[in-house]
Amino acid sequence: MAILGFLVHTEPGRCAAVEQQVAAMPEMTTYGIHQDCYVVAVAEAPSSELEAALGRVGQLEGVLTCYVTGLTTEDEQEER
Repeated sequence: MAILGFLVHTEPGRCAAVEQQVAAMPEMTTYGIHQDCYVVAVAEAPSSELEAALGRVGQLEGVLTCYVTGLTTEDEQEER
């Protein structure tokens, strides 16, 4: 599994609702809200699926954009 850390930048007043939707996705974990407009999130999935997962988050109502903060594929490399 690859691990992708990212921030979800939301429209004003939409952060809590967006966090709930992101947290409901099976490959996602959220770690709260930062500065009232960013959801702190981590996706854990095969690296081939991460772009699509991030795209699903970006399509949620109230999401302005997503900023990738970190990516590791170390666990996948050890599995091979």
